[in-house]
Amino acid sequence: MLFEIRFFLVLMLLCPSLVMAQNPLGFPLVNNYNKVVFQGGSRTWDIKQDSRGIMYFANNEGLITFDGKYWKRYTLPNQTILRSIFIDDNDRIYVGGQGEFGYFEAAQGEGLQYTSLQEKVPQAYHNFADIWNTVVQGPSVFFRASNAVFEFKKGKIKVHKARVEWDFMGMADGRLFAQDREDGLLEFTDAKWRSVGEVNPFQGIKLSDMFEIAKDKIMLTTLNNKSYILQGDKIYRTETSTWQNFYTPSAAKIDEQAYVVATATEGCIVRDMNGRFKQRIGVVEGLQNKNVSAVFVDQQKNIWAAVDNAIAVISYGSAVRYFRPNMENDVTGYSTRVYQGRLYMSSTNGVYQAPLTAGIPDHSLSPGTFSLIKGSDGGEAWRLDTWEGSLLLGHNRGLYKVDHDQVRPIALKTGSWTVLPTLTTGEQQEALVGTYTGLDLISLTPHGFVWKSTLRGVSDSYRFLERDTAGNIWASHPYRGIYKINVSRSLDSYVATLYTEKEGLPSDFQNYVFRVNGTVLFATGHGIYKFDEATNRFVPDAKFAVFTGMPIKYLTADEDGNIWFCSGKKIGIAHRDAGNGNYKITYFPEIEGLYTSGFENIYPYDRNNVYIGSEKGIIHINYEKYSQEKFKPKVLLSSVVAIGDRDSIIFNGYFQDGGEKGQYQHAEKIPKLAASYNAYIFEYAAPSYGIHENVTYSYRLDGYDKEWSAWISSTEKQYTNLPNGTYTFRVKVRNNLNEESEIVAYSFVILPPWYKTVWAFALYALGVVVGLYGLVIWQKKVWLQQQQKFDAQLAQLRYIHQLEIEKNEKEIVKLQNEKLEHEVLSKTKELASTSMQLMENSGALSKLRVELAKLDKGDEGEDLRKITTLLKDVEKNTAHWDQFASHFDELNDGFLHRLKTKHPKLSRNDLKVCAYLRLNFSSKQIAQLQSISVRGVEIHRYRLRRKMDMETERSLNDYLSQI
Repeated sequence: MLFEIRFFLVLMLLCPSLVMAQNPLGFPLVNNYNKVVFQGGSRTWDIKQDSRGIMYFANNEGLITFDGKYWKRYTLPNQTILRSIFIDDNDRIYVGGQGEFGYFEAAQGEGLQYTSLQEKVPQAYHNFADIWNTVVQGPSVFFRASNAVFEFKKGKIKVHKARVEWDFMGMADGRLFAQDREDGLLEFTDAKWRSVGEVNPFQGIKLSDMFEIAKDKIMLTTLNNKSYILQGDKIYRTETSTWQNFYTPSAAKIDEQAYVVATATEGCIVRDMNGRFKQRIGVVEGLQNKNVSAVFVDQQKNIWAAVDNAIAVISYGSAVRYFRPNMENDVTGYSTRVYQGRLYMSSTNGVYQAPLTAGIPDHSLSPGTFSLIKGSDGGEAWRLDTWEGSLLLGHNRGLYKVDHDQVRPIALKTGSWTVLPTLTTGEQQEALVGTYTGLDLISLTPHGFVWKSTLRGVSDSYRFLERDTAGNIWASHPYRGIYKINVSRSLDSYVATLYTEKEGLPSDFQNYVFRVNGTVLFATGHGIYKFDEATNRFVPDAKFAVFTGMPIKYLTADEDGNIWFCSGKKIGIAHRDAGNGNYKITYFPEIEGLYTSGFENIYPYDRNNVYIGSEKGIIHINYEKYSQEKFKPKVLLSSVVAIGDRDSIIFNGYFQDGGEKGQYQHAEKIPKLAASYNAYIFEYAAPSYGIHENVTYSYRLDGYDKEWSAWISSTEKQYTNLPNGTYTFRVKVRNNLNEESEIVAYSFVILPPWYKTVWAFALYALGVVVGLYGLVIWQKKVWLQQQQKFDAQLAQLRYIHQLEIEKNEKEIVKLQNEKLEHEVLSKTKELASTSMQLMENSGALSKLRVELAKLDKGDEGEDLRKITTLLKDVEKNTAHWDQFASHFDELNDGFLHRLKTKHPKLSRNDLKVCAYLRLNFSSKQIAQLQSISVRGVEIHRYRLRRKMDMETERSLNDYLSQI
């Protein structure tokens, strides 16, 4: 025994953290930002926040800022380490670094602009080292180096030399203090440093921080983990427990009951105002490492911790916390129950339990640790139910009863889901057990729980069982539908009727049954349904119209009648309005997507303790606190980038001399940009950190958008191809409680291009006037030309008309002439034919007269002479060839004369044949007229060709027609 005591004492000396009190069961959410994210150095020395909510970090690589979404870095002129920050009431950021100090303030379009005060330092003190503390008191700014405190006031620097060495400087309750290594704690009053307290309790101890905890009561912390109270001029220790020698370089007040201390080996330690341990937040609890150099508590009660190579934000003040029963190997939480002063949680590997401290309403703040209940591991512990004062466990191996730190088997035949009490018979109470394969029956007797039988019926997995007011038992299967179960009176069998989409369900899949406020409801993929006994169908429940169209996977009610539910990846609560009975939904975006999907479970124990199964243990919500948190969201415009020939940042997060503390744009600072800058990117953010960062935004560009945009989570908006004009970009933010921020606006002007300027329009007007005048002149000229052209065309038309008239007259004359010629020709042919015939007849008569003359003898001769005389008369009358030829030439333009002249060798008979050919007589016709054969005519034609020396290939008729 003595050895064990000694061993324990050695452990306490070697591991002082072991003597700390237990952590509370619940841990706050911790977000770590690696230096790669904020593009800074490995070490951060100081943290502050301005009135707008922007965070500032004194880092090895300069001043780092964070507005909830965007990180920015500003370096000092000598590119040195930044050690300290103080922000005054006007949001001017005073900083101190290695061999440098000054201030940052807003600069239009540049974000923050640095002004150095180093040159104002007297020459004798130019070689100061690090400025470890920066404090503003009234009109003065104090910068502490080891050898001197520099007071900047009214543009001048005053030096306060240390007696030995300045170890610390800070301000609390409006009072400025500094620690000198020899003189101890000093207060600056009436422009002088005076000692505080009669005795120096800090001999050999350096202060690390100070803050007000009550009126005229200041907490002092030291680098070696001690804390003191300064009240008036009296200083006394606060710790009542065993002191542990940690390096604690920073501390910050959380609220009136607690403060946080940064340590080099244990992360962050939260204490009450008496110095007692409350919680440790280290690597196991979520920090990237345990070496914390600075802590700060922001406006939302988040703890900011500067750790090596990272900056962490701990959502300590949040109403949402996490229970992780197995810190080494996280388990998925399935269900939770508070039973006999203990908290039980079923998980993927058994049941864990932890004692709850009486008198602490919020279980997450109850100190303690979880322990695994022996025998419950080795499989999934699905669900915890209470029945008649007993805690029952549905397990992968069967059904168990939980007795404090152990489990006792009830039925181990198959895996069990849930227990549904049915009825009481005498001293026995019966309950149905939904199992992997059907229904079992158990009894609660005076001697304990007894498994009785497995009921005969439809074999299926009955994970959800509920009984309605009519005694009907309902079971749901997420992939088949809804079962209505009727159990026999003998409790040895059941009939299960399956209801599907045919009976009114929106689908056969994703249907669940729950009993809420005494009513059996059916959660579906399209809202909440109820069963109508009259029609034997499922219908939407009008009381829960607020859930219409929503996929609901879990429902339960709290003690106030509010409905907690799971939908998609969201957890929400539907508040019932006592006046009209309607429900209003509030979501919890902080835990969206973190609950146990497929095995959803919400256990609203009371208003201070709502448990939700999570992929890493259990999520705890103090709904009383959550509903009372009223952090009105803020929105900040982070940057505005104009895109043109080259990108230009025209706004970088700070308004210069515009409105209250530079939060609004001054009318005289509205930028005017060239027309080439017609595309803009707006970046905005809400300074809500840690678990509070889940907000949505809405924006509008006046001059372009007609309405506000839908609420979205995106923090960037881009506009392209904007025409010239005046624009105002407006943005606002909304949290999950539907509280909206004030609108932040930024105005800018896109100048018109040169062709849209006033001078251009004046030139255009002049051009229009000149153009109109020229157009009138030109039009008159055109009209004149058109008139002349018209007159010419009219004259031409008249001339053409006259020609047409004359042509028509000529055509008529020509036609008449042709007709006359044709008639003449026809008559000529007839005349020629007749004349020729007469001539031929005359020739024949002449021959006949000659022959008759030979017969002129005697009396008969007298008669012959008479005949001969008559023949002479006839011959005389027919001998008119010359007259015919003359008439023929008159009708044919002297044809025979021209032919005779051209061919003098032609005989009279030749001319006669030529006349026939000219008249287009055929060879047959000519033969008849000549009283010769056709062959004779052809021979005559051949002779004519020879006489006229005609070419062989040429036609005689064509030749004669051309003469």
